[in-house]
Amino acid sequence: MPRMAERVIIYASLGLRSGTSDLLWAFRKRNTLEEFPVYLDDHPFQVHDRIRQELKHGMRTADIVMVPHYVALTMLKEGLFTPHEPKDIGRYPQKFYDRKLNWFAAGVTFMTMAHNPKNLPAKDLPDSLEEIASPRWKGRLGMQSLVSSKFGNIGAHYMNFLRTRVPNKKWIAFLQSLAGENKPLTYDCIDHLLQGLIDGDHDLSLTVYSLAYFRERTVGSPVRSFEKEGLPRMLTFTTTALLKTASQNKSARRFLDFLLSEEGQEKLGRITGISPAMPGKKAGYPFEAEYSEEDVYHPVAEDLETLPSALETFEKLRVP
Repeated sequence: MPRMAERVIIYASLGLRSGTSDLLWAFRKRNTLEEFPVYLDDHPFQVHDRIRQELKHGMRTADIVMVPHYVALTMLKEGLFTPHEPKDIGRYPQKFYDRKLNWFAAGVTFMTMAHNPKNLPAKDLPDSLEEIASPRWKGRLGMQSLVSSKFGNIGAHYMNFLRTRVPNKKWIAFLQSLAGENKPLTYDCIDHLLQGLIDGDHDLSLTVYSLAYFRERTVGSPVRSFEKEGLPRMLTFTTTALLKTASQNKSARRFLDFLLSEEGQEKLGRITGISPAMPGKKAGYPFEAEYSEEDVYHPVAEDLETLPSALETFEKLRVP
């Protein structure tokens, strides 16, 4: 009788988009005795909570996750991962994986600001947080809610990152403007934030994630990301890991090996919004953000330490 492989279950937070099915099919083709992976995609908080609840009730849950780095670090802290040593681990810089091999950067993503060039030409873009706090931007801003989003809080991480780029007084003044005269339209979901930008509900989106941005950008929607010295992009990862309940699942381990292999990274690079983590590999479309192993990818340990105080500041100032 033919050998039966265990089926791998993947929970991801990439958003359904072109390229994902090609990645899964390439794994199936490379491993001819494997079943096609089970793939569930949802918002970051929903993926995390689903795993918690399934484990709590003794249910079958994910073998592999592919989630924003800040979510993966929370799951690591909760003891949800088990180590794996990918065959091509030597191709990656050490900052792209956990020293104990509990998580791995599958791809690079970024946070940025974006505008609709039909309503806000590039020549009129702001250069700094101080400028965004000026009366000129009253009624023109949009962002993911920093304190009440039900789907994720990568926007809060981005605002915490920007805190490190300016004197604290200027950061606080910027936040006060968001709580006051320059109060932005807020959205739970960054996809909805971008839809508001496209529809002209606001002119400048403050918290844009590359996975959402490129889904619109690659189909010709009027959205453009930008970066200024005073308004930098934040590089981060889409992180993958093996759940502790899948430690004996050989199919899951084979999938991790494939995802982090040269072929897997080439396939991943065709998914809009994410670029390969393996050095030397590039996205199959103009990714807009330059990156290398020399860059800092957030959140780092300091970010995680300061985020609670940043969230307290948002709430204290009544930033939406």
